[in-house]
Amino acid sequence: RKGAWVRLYGVPLQAWNVDFFKLCVFDCGRFLRADSCSADKDRLDFVRVLIATSDLEIVNTVETVMVDGSMVEVKIVEEWGYALGEDTCLFDDESDSEVSQADHDEGQGDPEISRHI
Repeated sequence: RKGAWVRLYGVPLQAWNVDFFKLCVFDCGRFLRADSCSADKDRLDFVRVLIATSDLEIVNTVETVMVDGSMVEVKIVEEWGYALGEDTCLFDDESDSEVSQADHDEGQGDPEISRHI
């Protein structure tokens, strides 16, 4: 599985909540979380959601959902090139994230090594 940030366009304001976001991405992958700007309604032009998906293709689809008795099309587009390395959130083992400070200091002298940490 890979972690992928997707944007949801066309979400009606009356349906703007995490449960609705989960419904929209159900066929694309497993909902992991919505970014804080989307959850807090700081911006209302699109919703940004992190999903876990086994699909190797870039997510680009339209889901039709019912909101207040009418059908609404929500366009789901994967962001790519912005948040590389987000796959780390897919691991449940938290021991990997507890790396000692000594591990971080190993490559401080060599700038080439520090770029790859």
